[in-house]
Amino acid sequence: MKTTYILFAIIYLCIPTNMYATAIQIDKTQQLVNNLLEKQQEFEIHVYVLAAIIVVLILVFGLLCFLNKKGEIRLQKIMRLLESQQVTSKETSDTNDHQLDIDPAIVATILQELKQFEKERGFLLSKITLHEFAKELQTNTKYLSKIINTHKLKSFRNYINDLRIQYSIEKLKGSSNFKKYTVKAMAKEAGFASANSFSKAFQKKTGETVSSFLKQQTDSKLV
Repeated sequence: MKTTYILFAIIYLCIPTNMYATAIQIDKTQQLVNNLLEKQQEFEIHVYVLAAIIVVLILVFGLLCFLNKKGEIRLQKIMRLLESQQVTSKETSDTNDHQLDIDPAIVATILQELKQFEKERGFLLSKITLHEFAKELQTNTKYLSKIINTHKLKSFRNYINDLRIQYSIEKLKGSSNFKKYTVKAMAKEAGFASANSFSKAFQKKTGETVSSFLKQQTDSKLV
Protein backbone atom coordinates (compact mmCIF):
# COMPACT_ATOMS: atom_id res chain seq x y z
CA MET A 1 0.00 0.00 0.00
CA LYS A 2 2.78 2.35 0.87
CA THR A 3 4.45 1.56 -2.42
CA THR A 4 1.31 2.51 -4.32
CA TYR A 5 1.18 5.95 -2.67
CA ILE A 6 4.79 6.55 -3.57
CA LEU A 7 4.12 5.66 -7.20
CA PHE A 8 1.17 8.05 -7.40
CA ALA A 9 3.31 10.80 -5.86
CA ILE A 10 6.01 10.30 -8.45
CA ILE A 11 3.47 10.40 -11.27
CA TYR A 12 1.91 13.54 -9.82
CA LEU A 13 5.27 15.28 -9.59
CA CYS A 14 6.40 14.26 -13.08
CA ILE A 15 3.30 15.20 -15.02
CA PRO A 16 3.48 19.02 -14.49
CA THR A 17 7.20 19.06 -15.29
CA ASN A 18 6.68 17.23 -18.59
CA MET A 19 3.77 19.49 -19.56
CA TYR A 20 5.81 22.61 -18.81
CA ALA A 21 8.73 21.35 -20.89
CA THR A 22 6.38 20.54 -23.72
CA ALA A 23 4.86 24.02 -23.61
CA ILE A 24 8.32 25.58 -23.79
CA GLN A 25 9.22 23.39 -26.73
CA ILE A 26 5.98 24.38 -28.50
CA ASP A 27 6.76 28.07 -27.95
CA LYS A 28 10.25 27.66 -29.33
CA THR A 29 8.94 25.79 -32.33
CA GLN A 30 6.31 28.44 -32.97
CA GLN A 31 8.90 31.19 -32.66
CA LEU A 32 11.16 29.35 -35.10
CA VAL A 33 8.27 28.98 -37.55
CA ASN A 34 7.45 32.69 -37.22
CA ASN A 35 11.08 33.62 -37.87
CA LEU A 36 11.18 31.41 -40.93
CA LEU A 37 7.96 32.96 -42.23
CA GLU A 38 9.33 36.47 -41.71
CA LYS A 39 12.54 35.58 -43.54
CA GLN A 40 10.52 34.03 -46.35
CA GLN A 41 8.43 37.19 -46.65
CA GLU A 42 11.58 39.34 -46.70
CA PHE A 43 13.08 37.10 -49.35
CA GLU A 44 9.92 37.31 -51.47
CA ILE A 45 9.90 41.12 -51.15
CA HIS A 46 13.55 41.26 -52.28
CA VAL A 47 12.75 39.02 -55.24
CA TYR A 48 9.78 41.21 -56.24
CA VAL A 49 11.85 44.39 -55.93
CA LEU A 50 14.70 42.88 -57.97
CA ALA A 51 12.24 41.69 -60.62
CA ALA A 52 10.67 45.15 -60.78
CA ILE A 53 14.10 46.79 -61.18
CA ILE A 54 14.99 44.37 -63.99
CA VAL A 55 11.70 45.10 -65.76
CA VAL A 56 12.26 48.87 -65.45
CA LEU A 57 15.81 48.56 -66.80
CA ILE A 58 14.59 46.50 -69.74
CA LEU A 59 11.90 49.09 -70.50
CA VAL A 60 14.39 51.98 -70.24
CA PHE A 61 16.89 50.18 -72.48
CA GLY A 62 14.15 49.44 -74.99
CA LEU A 63 13.03 53.07 -74.96
CA LEU A 64 16.59 54.31 -75.49
CA CYS A 65 17.05 51.90 -78.39
CA PHE A 66 13.80 53.10 -79.91
CA LEU A 67 14.73 56.77 -79.54
CA ASN A 68 18.22 56.15 -80.86
CA LYS A 69 16.87 54.29 -83.89
CA LYS A 70 14.31 57.00 -84.52
CA GLY A 71 16.96 59.72 -84.16
CA GLU A 72 19.31 57.90 -86.54
CA ILE A 73 16.55 57.54 -89.14
CA ARG A 74 15.67 61.23 -88.95
CA LEU A 75 19.33 62.23 -89.03
CA GLN A 76 19.94 60.02 -92.08
CA LYS A 77 16.91 61.60 -93.73
CA ILE A 78 18.35 65.07 -93.15
CA MET A 79 21.76 64.07 -94.48
CA ARG A 80 20.23 62.43 -97.57
CA LEU A 81 18.24 65.59 -98.18
CA LEU A 82 21.36 67.73 -97.97
CA GLU A 83 23.32 65.38 -100.23
CA SER A 84 20.44 65.30 -102.69
CA GLN A 85 20.39 69.08 -102.81
CA GLN A 86 24.11 69.18 -103.53
CA VAL A 87 23.88 66.55 -106.29
CA THR A 88 20.87 68.24 -107.85
CA SER A 89 22.66 71.58 -107.76
CA LYS A 90 25.70 70.17 -109.57
CA GLU A 91 23.70 68.30 -112.22
CA THR A 92 21.41 71.20 -112.93
CA SER A 93 24.21 73.74 -113.10
CA ASP A 94 25.93 71.70 -115.83
CA THR A 95 22.81 71.85 -118.02
CA ASN A 96 21.97 75.49 -117.37
CA ASP A 97 25.21 77.15 -118.44
CA HIS A 98 23.75 77.98 -121.83
CA GLN A 99 21.09 80.12 -120.13
CA LEU A 100 23.71 82.56 -118.86
CA ASP A 101 24.42 85.48 -121.13
CA ILE A 102 27.88 85.82 -119.60
CA ASP A 103 31.35 85.07 -120.93
CA PRO A 104 32.19 81.45 -119.91
CA ALA A 105 35.60 82.60 -118.73
CA ILE A 106 33.95 85.01 -116.29
CA VAL A 107 31.59 82.29 -115.12
CA ALA A 108 34.49 79.89 -114.51
CA THR A 109 36.43 82.55 -112.62
CA ILE A 110 33.51 83.44 -110.37
CA LEU A 111 32.75 79.78 -109.68
CA GLN A 112 36.36 79.27 -108.67
CA GLU A 113 36.15 82.31 -106.41
CA LEU A 114 32.97 80.90 -104.82
CA LYS A 115 34.74 77.60 -104.21
CA GLN A 116 37.59 79.41 -102.48
CA PHE A 117 35.09 81.52 -100.54
CA GLU A 118 33.40 78.38 -99.22
CA LYS A 119 36.73 76.74 -98.37
CA GLU A 120 37.89 79.77 -96.37
CA ARG A 121 34.44 80.09 -94.72
CA GLY A 122 33.99 83.68 -95.74
CA PHE A 123 30.26 83.21 -95.19
CA LEU A 124 30.83 83.41 -91.43
CA LEU A 125 31.21 87.18 -91.73
CA SER A 126 27.98 88.60 -90.35
CA LYS A 127 27.67 91.70 -92.53
CA ILE A 128 28.33 90.23 -95.96
CA THR A 129 26.11 91.60 -98.75
CA LEU A 130 25.73 90.89 -102.45
CA HIS A 131 27.16 94.30 -103.33
CA GLU A 132 30.23 93.93 -101.09
CA PHE A 133 30.83 90.36 -102.20
CA ALA A 134 30.61 91.27 -105.87
CA LYS A 135 33.04 94.12 -105.29
CA GLU A 136 35.44 91.72 -103.55
CA LEU A 137 35.25 89.33 -106.53
CA GLN A 138 35.78 92.25 -108.92
CA THR A 139 32.53 91.65 -110.75
CA ASN A 140 29.06 93.18 -110.71
CA THR A 141 26.03 92.16 -108.65
CA LYS A 142 24.06 91.10 -111.75
CA TYR A 143 26.65 88.58 -112.88
CA LEU A 144 27.25 87.24 -109.37
CA SER A 145 23.55 86.88 -108.61
CA LYS A 146 22.87 85.20 -111.95
CA ILE A 147 25.71 82.69 -111.55
CA ILE A 148 24.64 81.79 -108.01
CA ASN A 149 21.02 81.40 -109.11
CA THR A 150 22.01 79.14 -111.99
CA HIS A 151 24.78 77.05 -110.44
CA LYS A 152 23.67 76.99 -106.80
CA LEU A 153 19.94 77.01 -107.57
CA LYS A 154 19.23 79.61 -104.92
CA SER A 155 19.35 83.30 -104.20
CA PHE A 156 22.45 84.93 -102.79
CA ARG A 157 20.88 85.20 -99.33
CA ASN A 158 19.82 81.54 -99.28
CA TYR A 159 23.23 80.54 -100.58
CA ILE A 160 24.96 82.28 -97.67
CA ASN A 161 22.45 81.01 -95.10
CA ASP A 162 22.71 77.41 -96.33
CA LEU A 163 26.49 77.51 -96.04
CA ARG A 164 26.17 78.82 -92.49
CA ILE A 165 23.66 76.13 -91.53
CA GLN A 166 25.82 73.39 -93.05
CA TYR A 167 28.73 74.72 -91.01
CA SER A 168 26.57 74.68 -87.86
CA ILE A 169 25.42 71.09 -88.50
CA GLU A 170 29.02 69.93 -88.85
CA LYS A 171 29.93 71.72 -85.62
CA LEU A 172 26.97 70.19 -83.77
CA LYS A 173 28.00 66.74 -84.93
CA GLY A 174 31.71 67.11 -84.25
CA SER A 175 32.21 69.64 -81.45
CA SER A 176 31.09 68.92 -77.89
CA ASN A 177 31.75 72.54 -76.94
CA PHE A 178 29.53 73.91 -79.71
CA LYS A 179 26.64 71.76 -78.44
CA LYS A 180 26.83 73.63 -75.13
CA TYR A 181 26.33 77.00 -76.81
CA THR A 182 23.05 78.85 -76.55
CA VAL A 183 21.13 79.29 -79.81
CA LYS A 184 22.17 82.95 -79.76
CA ALA A 185 25.86 82.01 -79.46
CA MET A 186 25.52 79.46 -82.28
CA ALA A 187 23.88 82.10 -84.47
CA LYS A 188 26.65 84.60 -83.78
CA GLU A 189 29.44 82.15 -84.61
CA ALA A 190 27.70 81.11 -87.84
CA GLY A 191 27.37 84.74 -88.95
CA PHE A 192 23.66 85.31 -88.32
CA ALA A 193 22.46 88.64 -86.99
CA SER A 194 20.04 87.05 -84.51
CA ALA A 195 19.02 83.76 -82.92
CA ASN A 196 15.64 84.00 -84.61
CA SER A 197 17.06 84.25 -88.13
CA PHE A 198 19.41 81.35 -87.37
CA SER A 199 16.55 79.17 -86.06
CA LYS A 200 14.38 79.87 -89.10
CA ALA A 201 17.20 79.15 -91.55
CA PHE A 202 18.13 75.97 -89.66
CA GLN A 203 14.59 74.61 -89.76
CA LYS A 204 14.15 75.61 -93.38
CA LYS A 205 17.20 73.63 -94.47
CA THR A 206 16.95 70.59 -92.17
CA GLY A 207 13.23 70.39 -91.39
CA GLU A 208 14.19 70.26 -87.70
CA THR A 209 14.44 72.83 -84.94
CA VAL A 210 17.84 73.34 -83.34
CA SER A 211 16.65 71.81 -80.04
CA SER A 212 15.19 68.77 -81.83
CA PHE A 213 18.44 68.20 -83.74
CA LEU A 214 20.44 68.49 -80.51
CA LYS A 215 18.15 66.00 -78.77
CA GLN A 216 18.66 63.49 -81.56
CA GLN A 217 22.42 63.89 -81.24
CA THR A 218 22.22 63.39 -77.45
CA ASP A 219 19.95 60.35 -77.71
CA SER A 220 22.22 58.70 -80.26
CA LYS A 221 25.16 59.02 -77.87
CA LEU A 222 23.34 57.38 -74.94
CA VAL A 223 23.09 53.97 -76.55
